[in-house]
Amino acid sequence: MKPRKKRILIVMDGSEQAFEAVNYISKAVTLWQSELVLLHVMDIVPDTFWDWEKEPLGPQYVAFLRDWESRKEEEVRTFMDRARQVLLDDGLSEDAVTVSVARRTEGIARDILNEAQRGYDAVAFGRRGRGAIEDAVLGSVANKILLNLADVPVCLVGGRPKLGKVLVGLDSSPWGLKVADFVGTMLASKNPVITLANVLRLPYEGIERSITDEQVQRLLEKSQKGIKSTFRKAAKSLTAAGADADRIFTKVISGGSRAIALLDEAKHGRYGTIVVGRRGMSNVADFKMGRVVTKLIQVSREFAVWIVN
Repeated sequence: MKPRKKRILIVMDGSEQAFEAVNYISKAVTLWQSELVLLHVMDIVPDTFWDWEKEPLGPQYVAFLRDWESRKEEEVRTFMDRARQVLLDDGLSEDAVTVSVARRTEGIARDILNEAQRGYDAVAFGRRGRGAIEDAVLGSVANKILLNLADVPVCLVGGRPKLGKVLVGLDSSPWGLKVADFVGTMLASKNPVITLANVLRLPYEGIERSITDEQVQRLLEKSQKGIKSTFRKAAKSLTAAGADADRIFTKVISGGSRAIALLDEAKHGRYGTIVVGRRGMSNVADFKMGRVVTKLIQVSREFAVWIVN
């Protein structure tokens, strides 16, 4: 029996950040036995504007709007063809890449969420959309997708992420091993350096630490022993998926904030990809995202961040 093809949805809005998301997926993700859909939801002219036909100058306005819609759709399709070509140039067959330009029905975010629920293995999109303010934390559409797409792994691409190194945040919960399984399936075949990282959160009081360096060292040693079994199982899962055992490393890091500790490790270690679970040890069904993930996506502006359900 042939393995089931992975289905990946890439959300496109005509921005260069969306194009960078395509670039990242094409070079960092295992695309063998995959089908990719490039989706653009076009924000068309509201129906109420067509009532202008009844006004004295209505026909001129309507002609202008029809011309605007036509030019916008042509611009979108040109952009989508450019993005599709990136995937074809990286080895995908023409029948493995679908371009979908859909007219908005319920709203851009809602239409994307509806499509994302149709059997995809992952959804990717750029951090900031075309209409985003440059220093905004996250585009509004991206934010709505992140908060509401709880059952499908998502990839939020910021900037132009470095390739070749993946930082995986793990804890000893059952979800940690699911994150490792996902990395093996989605990223391992590109032969990246993979670091499995567990974050020990330390107590801080104001500016000065409330514990001594000796106490920190003892806590780190205890944490290393506690996470050792999870590291071993995760590494086994990765090698079974084809990852090079010599390129898998483990590390326990510490900090007052788990998200900031992961981000600092990613910056100092020159990683381009960070992978975390949507919820960890404090898994609560009522929360759509854990605090660590929420903080991480706020601060990781130049990385590809995978959030695994």
